[in-house]
Amino acid sequence: MLPRELRIETFTQLTSAGSTTGYAVDNNIYHTMQYKIASINTNVIVKLQGSLDNTNWFDLTSETTQTSNGTYKLTYEGAIKYIRFTFVSETGGTAATIDVIYFGI
Repeated sequence: MLPRELRIETFTQLTSAGSTTGYAVDNNIYHTMQYKIASINTNVIVKLQGSLDNTNWFDLTSETTQTSNGTYKLTYEGAIKYIRFTFVSETGGTAATIDVIYFGI
């Protein structure tokens, strides 16, 4: 079995629908994305995605809707090669920002 490595990564702030860059997590099986939403209007929808090649992506979590500013988390347990956080959509305006930090082991 390969040793697991503690990984922490801070991504560039998301200011509209889109995804963070893919992050290599080869030997990790416990994944947490902390995300902080600010300037929300009505709601934002987010999810985690995974990939084996950092090009083709599939959903690791279902879409989650948040209706207020705050700090939240999404988690995934399982082997995956790359992970990213996706800001799916925003309703009620275009002011929301999302700051994302990855923690995995």
